[in-house]
Amino acid sequence: MNLTLRRLINKKSRLVIGLLSGTSVDAIDAVLVKITGSGLKTKIKVLDFITHQIPQKARLAIFKNSDNNTARLDNICRLNVIIGALFSDAILRLLKKNRLNANEIDLIGSHGQTIHHLPEMKNYLGYKVKSTLQIGDPAIIANLTGITTVGDFRVADCAVGGDGAPLVPYMDYILFTHQQKNRALLNIGGISNISILPKNSSKDKIIAFDTGPGNMIIDGMMYHLFRKSFDKTGMIAKKGSINPDLFNYLIDDKIYHLSPPKSTGREHYGKGFQKRLLIQSKGLNKKDIVRTVTEFTTYTIWYNYINFIPVKIDELIVSGGGAENPVIMSSLKKYFKGVSVKKMEHFGLTTKNKEAVLFAILANECISGNSANMKSVTGSGRDVILGKICPA
Repeated sequence: MNLTLRRLINKKSRLVIGLLSGTSVDAIDAVLVKITGSGLKTKIKVLDFITHQIPQKARLAIFKNSDNNTARLDNICRLNVIIGALFSDAILRLLKKNRLNANEIDLIGSHGQTIHHLPEMKNYLGYKVKSTLQIGDPAIIANLTGITTVGDFRVADCAVGGDGAPLVPYMDYILFTHQQKNRALLNIGGISNISILPKNSSKDKIIAFDTGPGNMIIDGMMYHLFRKSFDKTGMIAKKGSINPDLFNYLIDDKIYHLSPPKSTGREHYGKGFQKRLLIQSKGLNKKDIVRTVTEFTTYTIWYNYINFIPVKIDELIVSGGGAENPVIMSSLKKYFKGVSVKKMEHFGLTTKNKEAVLFAILANECISGNSANMKSVTGSGRDVILGKICPA
């Protein structure tokens, strides 16, 4: 066994960097975390967090090559290397800011950048398959930074019949299960996902799934209508009103009505969905369009809660970019009457850094030999260790 890996496995405390580029593809989140223990004994301390801008040309290339109609195999191949290099740049910047050398970091946990996610079981060439593809190969990151990197976390779950998503519920379970309260942890990134943690729950009782769109449609409308990447502080939505006809068109969407386990992504709520939405909303006030799609995001979350979640929650803890949008937070409080709705602030976790911390934790679990998928969440046939280890 590699001596570095042997040393890592035997350590009780590790300094880990978690990396994420989400469905909005606007920046790479990089977090520095001290992790002690593993599994239910995991303790974390967030030391620093940065966002590293993705160049607009790379961002547009990722969107283009995530679409069946415009993707090219040669460019996906190139992007796999380029994204790995961009992730490495984010790490080196984080190290420089904290005056750290690569040899002082034990691990990197990298989600990569999703190019395509196909959670539905399909017959192909005589095989029944679920599949997913993230680029920004961990071997590139490991060799450009000199730090052992764990990545490609979703594929192992797909191999045993799971959706490969969502992954956040594992961290929710080990860090946030409460003895007396039923908690729901809601992450609003490009897609919204929710974890239900019944009080004093065991792993197999956790309910979690993607509820539907998060910021993806809002961001899409902001780009098409205002040439901005997102609705900062909900400024545009605040000035608009909900259009009833457009809202009724949106709630006819079928995906968020599906029963869990389920996951979704840009394949459904991306370019095609947004193009049809722009046609449907032609001639409407632009600010009303943004306000209406913002309401649609919160409505789909509430719809999934009342239809698919069998326990009454006491707390709804919100993270992700959506938690920074006052219109989303106000709308959630309107729907979730009698529930304490608050932003994530726990163990140094914030609305901004939570998902990056997840991948630091998943890297730590992989090195520790712990399975981190959840059968009740992804629909997989068995527990598996997530991630591929790439020594530097």
